Amino acid sequence: MLIGIVGALGAGKGTVVDYLKTKGFRHYSSSGYLKEALQSRGIEPNRDAYSVLASEIRAKDPQGLSAILYERYLQDDGGDAVIEALHDVGEVEFVKKHGGVVIGLDANMYIRYERALARGSEKDSVTFKEFQSHIEREEHGGGNHHNIRAALSLADYIIMNDGTIAELHTQIEDVLSEIKKRT
Repeated sequence: MLIGIVGALGAGKGTVVDYLKTKGFRHYSSSGYLKEALQSRGIEPNRDAYSVLASEIRAKDPQGLSAILYERYLQDDGGDAVIEALHDVGEVEFVKKHGGVVIGLDANMYIRYERALARGSEKDSVTFKEFQSHIEREEHGGGNHHNIRAALSLADYIIMNDGTIAELHTQIEDVLSEIKKRT
């Protein structure tokens, strides 16, 4: 089973991936790929650098990082895997075209900001105003830039992650059950 994850900044994509990994899914990370590429170019990985590089990739191929990560998935002989995170319509369409199912994640903006701060990654150490700016650029972009809201609108399943981790795990199990019924 191939699952693509699309979600708003701080909505819990990584937490879903961590849970799916406990279920035997392999993880293919857009951020991981971008970080490797930036470091190989001698560029400090931060949210702006990630965004510029992802836009560069999408300018060459609208299917963007999904196609790159899918190739890695095929090299590993398929099986249960999750591609995280999809940021644009072309990436969602690519996963679906290759038999994948897309799960979308969302949550209240204030909850998302607190989660992002708690992660403490190089991408997330920002003020609330900067966070709002990232949301505007990434969630409502266009062209070769992120357009997470448009991508979310194409998800096969949407999980609202405003509750506890236990509640999120229950929602994931519900979605996995639905996916298995469809296949």
